[in-house]
Amino acid sequence: MKLEQLLAKCPKCGSKDKTAQRKILDEHKAHAELKAVVCDECGHIFETGEKNSEKNKEKEEG
Repeated sequence: MKLEQLLAKCPKCGSKDKTAQRKILDEHKAHAELKAVVCDECGHIFETGEKNSEKNKEKEEG
């Protein structure tokens, strides 16, 4: 997510407060993957980490 997108207002409620939800990797306790970027007020999901995890799987297989 680009900085401009991170600072943008929520299209549903207009809030600028967002939370990055992460999933801690079991094999590496200090590393995490992005689950989603979510609006604190209404719960609108701006971005999910599913796209990134699919790309990582393709790199590992290929």
